[in-house]
Amino acid sequence: MSWSNRVKAVVLSAVAGITLVLGVAGTASASPQYGLLFQNRNSHKCLEILNYSTANFAPADQYSCYGGSTQIWNFNPDTGLIVNQNSGKCLEDMNYSTANGAPIGQWACHGDTNQQWNVNRTTGLIQNRYSGKCLEVYASSTAEFAMVDQWDCYGGATQQWSW
Repeated sequence: MSWSNRVKAVVLSAVAGITLVLGVAGTASASPQYGLLFQNRNSHKCLEILNYSTANFAPADQYSCYGGSTQIWNFNPDTGLIVNQNSGKCLEDMNYSTANGAPIGQWACHGDTNQQWNVNRTTGLIQNRYSGKCLEVYASSTAEFAMVDQWDCYGGATQQWSW
């Protein structure tokens, strides 16, 4: 191989390597987000697990935001899991329900679609991947300890969350 052909081969190899690296970087997954407080836009209260419970099937509710560990969540966009800092358990659509008004609570993380969520910072909607329904405060309540459920996504303030 001539010297000029060797140079061409090295340049082409370098370009291919850069393309491969950029291609991988371009499809890299989103980074997990830690220490999130999900505040409801209607009530201005935060998503939490009732009474600092660490039990499976403990319900999600809303309470005035104070930043306690039961109100702090970690979200992984790749898996869709929202994990409570206090319990280490995942937010889920309880009982794999597709019904409007079905309760939301926590369970040991297993990664099934009833524990996976699409979180959209632009719209504020948090949509369950199993049911296709959105996280909301029951009956648009502004009361302390109001339960959190799921409902058809319509984008009302009771379904909008900021973090």
